[in-house]
Order: sequence, then C-alpha cells, then structure tokens
Amino acid sequence: MTSVLDLWRSLDPEARLASGAHAQLSRPIRGVTRTRAAPPHLPDTADGQLLVVDAAIVADGRLDGFLAALRDAGLAPAALWIADAGAPLERADDAMPVISGTSNASTVVIAASAYLEGEKGILSSFAAELRLSGAEAALADPQPSAPAGVVAARLRRGVAVSVDGAMASLNPRPAGRALATRFAAAFARLLANRTTRPSEPRLTRDGLWILERPIGPSAAAWLFDDLPFARVDEVALDALAVTLRALLRRRAPEAATARREPRLPPSTGDPLRDTLLAVARANGRIAPAARSLGVHRNTVLYRLHRASAELGVDPRRPDDALRLLREERH
Repeated sequence: MTSVLDLWRSLDPEARLASGAHAQLSRPIRGVTRTRAAPPHLPDTADGQLLVVDAAIVADGRLDGFLAALRDAGLAPAALWIADAGAPLERADDAMPVISGTSNASTVVIAASAYLEGEKGILSSFAAELRLSGAEAALADPQPSAPAGVVAARLRRGVAVSVDGAMASLNPRPAGRALATRFAAAFARLLANRTTRPSEPRLTRDGLWILERPIGPSAAAWLFDDLPFARVDEVALDALAVTLRALLRRRAPEAATARREPRLPPSTGDPLRDTLLAVARANGRIAPAARSLGVHRNTVLYRLHRASAELGVDPRRPDDALRLLREERH
C-alpha cells in the first residue's frame, strides 16, 4: 500500500505540508486525478485518490476556502497536492493532508502515476544508485560522514552515525540544525536503548522521529526529523548501512596495521626533511605520512611541492625515496 507520505517523499522531498496531522499521512493512495477548474466546478474524485490542482485556482493562497468548497461538493480525496506554489500557502486547520510544491501539475501527475505503478522497482533503483554514490564518497574520504552526507543531501533528512559509543557523524538536513541539536542532546539516551536489529520508526519524547539501522555490534546509522518516515527513507537507510559496514570493515585492518607500525626515528629538526623522510618511509603515500607527522595531508602536499620546486626532490619517486632513506641510515 502506497501512502500519502510515500508519494510526497518520493516525488518531491522539498514540498511542504500545508495541512493535515501526521497521522493522516498514512492514508492509502490508489490513483491520481487533476483539475484545472475552480470551485464549484470540480471533478468527481474516487476514494483513495490524490487530487492535484494548480495554485492559481486557490483564491488568495487561502486553503480553508478551497477545502470548504471540496466538502460542499461532497468530494473527499485522500490528499490534495497544490502544484506551482511559488509562495507559501496559508496553513489550513484541516485533517486532509495538503502538500504544497513548486513542480507543475503535469509533472506531479505523471510522476505520481508512475510511482504507483512501479513503486518496488523505483525504490530498488534508488537504493542501488544511493549505494553507488555512497561508495564513491567513501572511496574519496574513508570517513562515515562522507556516505552519510550523501544520504542527508538526497533525502533532506538528518543523518547520524555512531561508532563505539561515540557520534562519528552528524549531518543536519537543510534548515534543520535545531533538530540536529535536539538529536545530539538525546543521543546518549537513544544509544542506551539501541538494538542490534533493524527497528521501526519511533517518536521520541522530545518530538523527534527516529529510525535506526545497526551496522555492527557497536555501530549504528540513524535518521532523525520532525516528520514521520516513508519507505524511501527506510530503503535509503538500509543502503547507507551496507556502505558503512563495508567502510568499517575496511578501516579495522588499517587501524590494526597502524597499531603495529614501529616507532619512527626522532625528528631531524627540519620540517621539510622530516616530511620527505616520512613520505619515503610510507612508500609515497600521503595519508600515513601526514599521520606520522601529526599534520594535515595538505601540509604534506605543500611541503612536497616546495621540495620539488626548490630541491628537485620528490620522495614519491622510487629513486629519490631510496636516496633519502640511504642518507638517513648514514
């Protein structure tokens, strides 16, 4: 069953809820219809339909009058989608879910119909695309925040990652920093209640919707927002969990190797020469050299550029690396 929330989140995460309690977002949607007519010339709508209308026919941007006209005509769609809504509509105090977005009506009708016909395939394709994007981000920056940031940007939801009892990443959604602050404040309590199994969405006592996926015995990925979650959110969090499991497995052997690294020789007193020797010992790799020196990788790159320009030496070249290491031993 596709809900109002499922359609909303899949079609346009940036659209706004202009009316309706959160509980009403679970209403099932079975079809889509559109009207260009203003009240009282409205088309019949069957139960369970999403009615798409142009913002231009909502007089003065006031939803209350339009919703009253629907009721007077005996129409009760499952939800209302206001298309081409450039300016925010005045919020209505009505049980019917009303979603206001900037996409045009034709685009909404076509996309909604396609989603209702092929929801399973659309979600599967989205998950595959998100796993690929997350993997590319993790390769470029092997930190949990990289793939988590991809998911936060795509979903426009808050995303957090915890590893070994600490928050490894906290990505607020756009205009959602206050929610991230609330999540951080509740983090210790949430961590104490986390499970090792996929959980259902839940509403915390401080008004945050939380969805958690275990990554391992001591790590988890989280979604948080002030709105309930749709299927697309659950699919995205599952895809993120897959990427993070692979990333943490990859980091574990690297961490073990780092712990076994021998003590490095003392500094020569010359930062430039120390950098050349560190890169030579690391077989030309920048990141391990930067860690051994306790500096940022960009600092190492700057010093290498300077050494190449001033001395004609680059320890990433095997010959230069061997010469530097021989001089160190002598």
